[in-house]
Amino acid sequence: VGYGGAAGGGKSSLAVGLALTQHRKSIIYRQTGTELMGVIDEMTRVLGSRDGYNGTDRIWRHKSRDGTSRQVELGSFPNPGDEIKYQGRDHDLIVYDEASNMRKSAVLFLMGWLRSASAGQRCRVLMTFNPPTTSDGRWIIQYFAPWINPQHPNPAKPGELRWFAMVDGEENEVEGPDTFVRNGETITPRSRTFIPSRVQDNPFLAGSGYESVLQSLPEPLRSQMLRGDFGAGVHDD
Repeated sequence: VGYGGAAGGGKSSLAVGLALTQHRKSIIYRQTGTELMGVIDEMTRVLGSRDGYNGTDRIWRHKSRDGTSRQVELGSFPNPGDEIKYQGRDHDLIVYDEASNMRKSAVLFLMGWLRSASAGQRCRVLMTFNPPTTSDGRWIIQYFAPWINPQHPNPAKPGELRWFAMVDGEENEVEGPDTFVRNGETITPRSRTFIPSRVQDNPFLAGSGYESVLQSLPEPLRSQMLRGDFGAGVHDD
């Protein structure tokens, strides 16, 4: 699931809400460790305290009202190769908060441990992001091209499911969720969607004055953060 596209839409809140209500073992990544403070603050706001948080291991353990034990880990991989330290650690929810600031190779590598041994537990990846402000983050536009690339030949509506599969070393969009055989291998497509959000969609920031802050930004940052314009600031080499 891709979510966001502009500032103030509640991206981190969605990540925290999913981890605390829908999943048993989650990890929320930010590009650097210092950026995780925003996630910690949001978790504290929602839960009302830091009870259950181990700051050394950056792991939050919480028991829901229905008795379900939930674990939320916080991680970062600022330097190439840092993602290796998370290898083999399974999670049923993987969140990349501000994914457009992250390296595509690291994001895809860490998705390899999306799994759960708990019967009936849904496994999900959530990528939250604003339009990339550097060329390094523009992979996110191709990854969610049917929803955010105006040049895509078959555009998708917000929240519409599309299906993708790795075929002959390249990821391709396929017609649907049905398995198919290629070179003797049975391949199961995976679903993908994107849900846009802007500050105007966030009732918690309505009347806070934050929209005026975004309106005061210089271009192209204003169009990117206020309107979620993925084409703003893009120039040919």
